Amino acid sequence: MIKIVPDPPAPRLTTVHTRFSTCNDSHKPLFAVCEGVDIEDALVHLSMSLKSAFETNAQLCEMIDTPPLGGLAWATCHSLEICEALVESLLGRVERPQVR
Repeated sequence: MIKIVPDPPAPRLTTVHTRFSTCNDSHKPLFAVCEGVDIEDALVHLSMSLKSAFETNAQLCEMIDTPPLGGLAWATCHSLEICEALVESLLGRVERPQVR
């Protein structure tokens, strides 16, 4: 039997309300991620924020000469690079869904 009406598209993933920036619970949260933002839009913003943090930290790595601080800065640089790659991978999956 041939189905005349196609299945509706699967619902898109969205963000949930998430508060942040409480300074270790010393005050009420200053900021929040809004609920209901499409995951692709959220990933694009996350990617841009990670790129900004990566560039800022890379400049810091070039300025620090002392070994303990330089090592921490480079560790942060590598962690940001991993996060950026993961986000780009997820964003690529959202933009080009896998056909099954």
